[in-house]
Amino acid sequence: MSKKAKILLVISGLFTLAMGLSNVFVNIFIWKNSNDFVVIAKYNLMHYIFVPITFILGGWITKSKNGVWSLRVGITFFVVFFLLILTFKESILNYIYPLGVLFGIAAGFYWVAFHVLSFDFTSTDNRDTFNGFNGSVAGVCGAIAPITSAFIIARNNSKGYTIVFAMSLAIFVVLILVSLLLKSKEYYGKKLDFHCVLRAHCNGWKEIRRSIAVWGIRDVVIGFLISILLFKTAGTELAVGKLSTLAALVMSCAYIAEQKLIKPKRRVFSMHMGAILMFIGVLGLVIKINYGTLLFYILVDALFLPFFMVPLSSASFNVVNRNHEEDLRIEYVINKEIALNTGRIASTVLLILLLSYIKYDRVLNYFLLFIGSAQLVSIFFLRKLRIWNQ
Repeated sequence: MSKKAKILLVISGLFTLAMGLSNVFVNIFIWKNSNDFVVIAKYNLMHYIFVPITFILGGWITKSKNGVWSLRVGITFFVVFFLLILTFKESILNYIYPLGVLFGIAAGFYWVAFHVLSFDFTSTDNRDTFNGFNGSVAGVCGAIAPITSAFIIARNNSKGYTIVFAMSLAIFVVLILVSLLLKSKEYYGKKLDFHCVLRAHCNGWKEIRRSIAVWGIRDVVIGFLISILLFKTAGTELAVGKLSTLAALVMSCAYIAEQKLIKPKRRVFSMHMGAILMFIGVLGLVIKINYGTLLFYILVDALFLPFFMVPLSSASFNVVNRNHEEDLRIEYVINKEIALNTGRIASTVLLILLLSYIKYDRVLNYFLLFIGSAQLVSIFFLRKLRIWNQ
């Protein structure tokens, strides 16, 4: 990989470390102050609404300058987000919506830049390698972060949250400095093609977009639910931190195994294996949500998610390469993010409606089954692509 790709991996690792320290515990902090899944769902819904909107703005900045500019803007917004978290503290429930919006804006700028720079700094020959290493680096950082936060909170009680959020803030300040080392070619004022942003239709892209939208139904929605359910079941942040660390280590090893074992001709097998076993992992939660079924789900998901995600991540870029539309890569990245967050929004709105209007103890069990099967539908669309043997 090029030096630029390696610096991007460092940025990705630090970003994962900062988010790993605090992201799960922001949701738990909100839960401890509200004891309400709907409040947390609304906070996350703001993310999913404003991420694609910001992707368009970030894409416009990237297209007129380069991806590094959007990256720095996103990191700066994360700095502001954590400054406000530290300012509001226990009164956070009064600012759920603006904080959710701010997080969505920060994530939108960051991720549009990361996706575009990942495309620019890799090729079809080493993209799987980059994605595999990125998953591995993220896994290691993700393993260190939650257990560190959990121990800090366990030893310092409510002050622990302040320390954890301050640590994330400090890492984002460091990230601003690291981003100064990253250089990218200027695009010299090229205009964003809004038609492509909203309706990208190169050969195979319709299947990519549909598969991504369906995957979005599951994606991070199941993540914040599992974290809160684990805290509710185990009763301590330390238990959440320990299991999050274990899951991150397992996932890191799985990303390495995927990179070593799965060659281009085995991508379809890899996706099917990952999707089916991830679905098996969620079945225990339908029967009963307890520590044992949550542990089984977390470990199975960590082990087999990479076998689904690496081929999916590479497929979208490779479709663009195959159609020789690299000049529109920013538009395709935005188009994909709109599809992903459409799924996330639909899933979160459904969760809010179910919890608000259906008074049934097992509604969450069946909702987890529904979103936990999304990757099986996503596979249906991915199989139609003609890139798997290339």
